[in-house]
Amino acid sequence: MREIVGMSELIFDELTGLMTPYHFYESARRLRSWADRKGQPLALIAIRLPEMTDDELVACSRELNSELRGGDLLARMGERVFVLLLVGDEVGAGHLVFRLSNTVKPKLEFQTTLLSNEEEITSGLDRLGV
Repeated sequence: MREIVGMSELIFDELTGLMTPYHFYESARRLRSWADRKGQPLALIAIRLPEMTDDELVACSRELNSELRGGDLLARMGERVFVLLLVGDEVGAGHLVFRLSNTVKPKLEFQTTLLSNEEEITSGLDRLGV
């Protein structure tokens, strides 16, 4: 008998409540389209987490989520890798990384790249090693 996956399992990570990769790609495509129409830049930030317990992972994801703006997309892409997509340039992404690195504990590793016009999200993720 085939198991049917619930829609919420496709959208939200079971442990952290963050977007799953599936939902991230769908949402990122819409944000990319909007940004292109408005002439706005997009920045991708890879967030690598140290070893932590599930409780620490949940707390960290909540702290990260609480620091974001409404249109920012935060997803869990791997066991210890989150990705953040935001409307903004390198300066705006740098400010956000600075704020996150000073408010979210434990210490996280951030890597940022700016997406060129109409560039696929996957190529930006490739540059970040995600």
